[in-house]
Amino acid sequence: MSTNPKELRRGLKYIFGALPFFIFAPLLINIGYSAIKKDQNYIFICIGAITAIAGIAFIFIGIRIALNALFSKS
Repeated sequence: MSTNPKELRRGLKYIFGALPFFIFAPLLINIGYSAIKKDQNYIFICIGAITAIAGIAFIFIGIRIALNALFSKS
């Protein structure tokens, strides 16, 4: 079993690329709750939820790529 460094780097890029999503999603959701109280605007909560789901998806994709790179048969 040998580690494929290119695939491992690609997986880590996905993982570290997901970090801004995890920073901005709670901020957008918090702003969205404040906007609901003021003028019944749900756009920030929707964008925050989509951002959170995208962050989770990028983490799963990155972990899958990194594990395939570490435990590949070739």
